[in-house]
Amino acid sequence: MNTDKWLQRWLALAPREQWLAYAVGLALCGVLYVQFVGTPIAARLTSQTIDSQAVEARGVATAATLAKLHAALEADPNIPYNRALLLASTDSARLLEQIDHSTGQLISPDKMRAVLQDLLKAQTGLQLVSLESFTTPVELSSDAATKTHTPASAVVLYRHGVHLKLEGGYFALLRYLQAVQGTQWTLNWDSLDYRVGEAGAAHAQISLQLYTLSRYAGWIGV
Repeated sequence: MNTDKWLQRWLALAPREQWLAYAVGLALCGVLYVQFVGTPIAARLTSQTIDSQAVEARGVATAATLAKLHAALEADPNIPYNRALLLASTDSARLLEQIDHSTGQLISPDKMRAVLQDLLKAQTGLQLVSLESFTTPVELSSDAATKTHTPASAVVLYRHGVHLKLEGGYFALLRYLQAVQGTQWTLNWDSLDYRVGEAGAAHAQISLQLYTLSRYAGWIGV
């Protein structure tokens, strides 16, 4: 019934009025589409575009920051120096540890003089003329310095030694040297000079130099 009523009204309209009604209906549909469909889609697209631009901007800013940091690292002269210093410190500590291990069996400077004098007193036919102590620095060679990144002039060891002048016979000297070698301590031999003069072989002039190594410059106990 209602449908027929609306159909009769539609047919009663003039063709111009019918086309106008069509246009109004289409316009209304367009408004509804824009309002409920087009606008949300456009809003989402705008939001995605903004987010994409923000991400791109953050990427550009991060790249710029990294470039500045890289430039600062390249321009700062202290950075390679600090790296080299850290490397040198590590190598120096390792070198000192090796030195301490290697010199652990050597006699300490404060005991060396007393041991040599006590052994000399126990030997007959050999007399002490003079005893002089000395301390000299031992510098790293250029090759060792290159391997350890340590300056060649850096002193890490000291040679502590004694220069003995003795008078006596050959066999007395031999017994003394054997006694020195037989101690629990390790001594380094530097030089030995044996000369027989006009007084004869029993009064030969003997010059003997021995030394030990230490990381400390002071000669203790002399």
